[in-house]
Amino acid sequence: MDPTTPQAVDEVRELPSSLPAATDEEIRPDSFIVTTGFFRAGTDPIRLPKAVEGPLYTPEQASMAAHEFFRALAGDRELLEHHQDPVEHARANGLMMLFSHGVAEVFETHLARMEPDLQGRWRDLIAGGARSEAFGPLTLQERLDERSVEQALVTGRRQRVVNLLVGVVLLGAVGAVAWWGWQEYGVQEERTQGALQFGEVDDGVDAAATAGGPPVAEPLLTTVLADTVSVLAGEGRVADRVTVAPFARYPYPPGALGASVFQYANAGHVVIIGPPGFADLACLRVSVVTSDLRPLDTVTHGPCGDPVGRLATVGCRGTDAILLALDIPSGTVDLPEGGTGFADAIRLQLVADGAPEYEVLSIRGTIQVDPDSGVTIPRFGGEVGESITFDIGSGRVGTCILTGELPSGA
Repeated sequence: MDPTTPQAVDEVRELPSSLPAATDEEIRPDSFIVTTGFFRAGTDPIRLPKAVEGPLYTPEQASMAAHEFFRALAGDRELLEHHQDPVEHARANGLMMLFSHGVAEVFETHLARMEPDLQGRWRDLIAGGARSEAFGPLTLQERLDERSVEQALVTGRRQRVVNLLVGVVLLGAVGAVAWWGWQEYGVQEERTQGALQFGEVDDGVDAAATAGGPPVAEPLLTTVLADTVSVLAGEGRVADRVTVAPFARYPYPPGALGASVFQYANAGHVVIIGPPGFADLACLRVSVVTSDLRPLDTVTHGPCGDPVGRLATVGCRGTDAILLALDIPSGTVDLPEGGTGFADAIRLQLVADGAPEYEVLSIRGTIQVDPDSGVTIPRFGGEVGESITFDIGSGRVGTCILTGELPSGA
């Protein structure tokens, strides 16, 4: 064989279907056994292809050898981008985060067979520190000499002293203004009512159920169920198991259901509007909550595998609209665990059956207004058996029949 001709690149880029037992030269760092972040996925030991001694690679051989090396190093980790240039490929996918001393030794066998200019690019990427462009091109400031850096440090120390003095002065000024404001205006009055408030309330429930006229939705008290929440089944912290489930796993896509709150028969009710038939097929959960999402009342409707709260009273039933009663207290609520709260928001959920893959699979929405907004819950009424049409905006219109069922507290 002509000694000036590079050996076949197959020895670098192709891996056998089965590998021999690991030797001392192979890389088996325990620090790579992680499954999240910028590190290699999987727990199997990595086996990196080494280059044998030989003539310099051609540019094509060098590119294929580098791509095969980093493909083996990344393992099962999904790469975000692919670049033909292996240096840019490693940089864009953060693969240099996987480098260790042992990995560098194996990659050195490939560098020894690369052209000097290509070696320089790789060594700049591997080296890190001031001479590396692994995380983007170096700025002019980063190329300053030692004397300029020392001058910058001295200037920075002086600037920190100035900033500290200015901060002390400003802090004193803010404190003085705060003290004056407290002395001038005193402590603000404590809240006495929640953000969700009714308007006029009749004495008689039967009269209240028929009074009010057709429903007119308040835009500030209307929402869309569009926030997906999915948690994988298993053990460990919930935060580590939060994921994004495909829309096909939900019975209805995000945004398919809308909701608004109304006053009917002196009680709070939430109308939910969706595709025809959803009211009998979907598991719906509605909660009145405080500002920190502590539930005060929760109702469930539909085929739910794990019902939460009490069974909802259905005040109006239809194929594309359903009206569920809620207990919305207007004043202070004493909490069982101590302290008090207010009815400040309504949270709605379309609960899907995610078993066995998901522990939680739902689409959510929230109705919430500022306590000082002055917005009141709109009122409507009608006779039992009357057809009521709800238009909550954005083309969401549904019709249902008043059932005559009223909440027990009404």
